[in-house]
Amino acid sequence: MERRVIIAGSGGQGILFLGRLMAHAALLDGREVTWFPSYGAEMRGGTANCTVVISDAMIGSPVVRNPDILIAMNQASFHRFSSRILPGGIVLYDLSLVAAEPPRGDIEMVPVPASELAASLNSTKSANMVMMGAFSAATGAAPLAAICAALEETTPRAKRESLPLNKELITKGYRIVEHKKGACN
Repeated sequence: MERRVIIAGSGGQGILFLGRLMAHAALLDGREVTWFPSYGAEMRGGTANCTVVISDAMIGSPVVRNPDILIAMNQASFHRFSSRILPGGIVLYDLSLVAAEPPRGDIEMVPVPASELAASLNSTKSANMVMMGAFSAATGAAPLAAICAALEETTPRAKRESLPLNKELITKGYRIVEHKKGACN
């Protein structure tokens, strides 16, 4: 199994943290991983994207030109990367911010109201956590237990109070896609 992922959006949306969390969760699950961040000079509002490769075998390169999975957190990112998805790939996109038309018929489109869900819990900056749960449900590449353990390990001390809310948002994202009970304890 090898999953090549591009996560893209704007600075301030937690794109790089989402990629780091995904990579750490896969590592805790016993997988080989790479995480390769890329961002513009601006911190908030500029472009941000990263690639994550998750594999059962050694990874040759962290560079991902044609991903199996795209997580698009804004319209510009959807337009920039959606045409690169391999046949049979998956596009998870924030339905609250992206008006997406499938670029082709050979990919699965997964709309996730990430920003709307995060805002409903007064946490507009945590839509990335909703997308983390959705990614887990859509791909099986990172189980919820590993994601929750990775979240515990990667959340800085200054932001520890956000853990319960982030776990709740991850669970909501998972349930939206999976439509069955799963929880981040």
